[in-house]
Amino acid sequence: MTKQSPAHATAIPQAEAKKSCCSKTKTCCQKATRAREIGLAGMTAMATFGPKRYRPYFQQLLSVIAVLTATVEFFRSRKG
Repeated sequence: MTKQSPAHATAIPQAEAKKSCCSKTKTCCQKATRAREIGLAGMTAMATFGPKRYRPYFQQLLSVIAVLTATVEFFRSRKG
């Protein structure tokens, strides 16, 4: 009778733990969403009220983020 390696038994639960981290109810994802909203609000404020020298850069950055977000949502809706 041969024994199974204990290293093989511990490798499977670690892979499952990584998958469960990004569920919608976890606090790590809620904090990431809030941080994203705060970042976008700050960039919007800088694009509107910030120094005139940097306003165009923030406006362009916000437009790129909007296009990328719309593209990702479009392909997600087609996928599922």
